[in-house]
Amino acid sequence: MTRLDLDPAPARIGMRPTLARLALLGLVVLGTLWGFNKHFENVATRLQAQEAITDETGQLPPERLALLREASDALREAYGVQLSIVARPGPVSAPPPNPKTLFIGLDTASNAAVVQLPPLLAKALPPELAQSLASGYFDAYLAAGAWPEGLYTGVLAILEALRDQR
Repeated sequence: MTRLDLDPAPARIGMRPTLARLALLGLVVLGTLWGFNKHFENVATRLQAQEAITDETGQLPPERLALLREASDALREAYGVQLSIVARPGPVSAPPPNPKTLFIGLDTASNAAVVQLPPLLAKALPPELAQSLASGYFDAYLAAGAWPEGLYTGVLAILEALRDQR
């Protein structure tokens, strides 16, 4: 009969595999935290963009709304200017002046517009465009009921003028 000798002491697991597993676990945890951080940054950016443009009339087409949000992002990223738009069927009052906020308010019921240009942005724009935006740019569009087109055209004119200044 053959006798089988079993070693009563359990085999020792080396330190290196344990440290490697801990390091990999740490990387997985860090990767997961990074992914959640990126996700919530994107959510915050989308929410901020949605708050920047308010259409209480429901007349702004979704494609124009998306383009205005992209323009808002471009203004913020390239020039540090926050675009704030409010369209409502009633009086619109400008918020307190902010040197980093371009405010456009449209009262579709009384065909009135309020535009508040930050001082540095007003200086960067061609004088005739800045003057037109401040007094009467949107009047014809509001009177014709085409304010969504006028709003888009105005914001696009601002972006193009700033791009040409570079």
